[in-house]
Amino acid sequence: MDTENGDQMSPRARFASDLEHYRKKMKLSQISLSARMRCHTSLISHVERGRRTPTLEFAEAADQAFELDSHFVKLYRQITHSPALGWFARWVEEIEPQAVILQSWDPLLVPGLLQTPEYARAIFSTAFPPERAEERVQARTRRMQIFEGPTPPTLLALVDESVLDRPIGGPAVLLNQLCYLHELTQHPRITIQVVPTAAACVVGMVSAFALARLRDGTEVVSTDSLLSGHVTGDHETVAQLKVRYDTIRADAHSQTVSQRAIGDAIRKWSK
Repeated sequence: MDTENGDQMSPRARFASDLEHYRKKMKLSQISLSARMRCHTSLISHVERGRRTPTLEFAEAADQAFELDSHFVKLYRQITHSPALGWFARWVEEIEPQAVILQSWDPLLVPGLLQTPEYARAIFSTAFPPERAEERVQARTRRMQIFEGPTPPTLLALVDESVLDRPIGGPAVLLNQLCYLHELTQHPRITIQVVPTAAACVVGMVSAFALARLRDGTEVVSTDSLLSGHVTGDHETVAQLKVRYDTIRADAHSQTVSQRAIGDAIRKWSK
């Protein structure tokens, strides 16, 4: 293993590289390793390719399979404390795939789950080094895969009208993002509603947030900012954000009117 190159990797990339390294060192196939770790073979493949963020249980199983002293657990801790992913990884890997209903609100940006790679890159490139920004972009754009499974969630996304006029990344990037947003209004599992600027939605100006109802009935929320975020299932916090979400949605345009507003914005930025 090239220690010098390994030190330059992000913790997530190092985890993927080391998993493959130790597997091949022990002359194990992904199938054989998955049997040792008692997980699906596809999960080994996804982690090695950087498509999935490992969980603590996965890291512990890898250490046990390779008879290592917390090597992968330490890497996992670095991942979860990384400013590039951290809480975000938990929401993407543990919460969204188990959600029955997702509700999101963002007063400043297109909701993360609905962002194009270019739009997301324009956001993250202002706050992170290139390699971490790209890692965050890839993680964000992969999230739409939850709608490709056998039991996709229902997404209710509230978008502030001002977002349609904010040229994040420049006019061309925004136009492409708006076209993608308009396309998603046709998705059977996605409802996008625009909250008009005239509503003066004070309650929604505090922060972006998302709510998730999981298959077992559990409700979880995440509050989001550019540099940090928080995921919690605290009953009082969930209840407060549900009320806030309902208050914001009460001022939102209908789905049909919202679709028309996005179309108007596309025509404006196409000129």
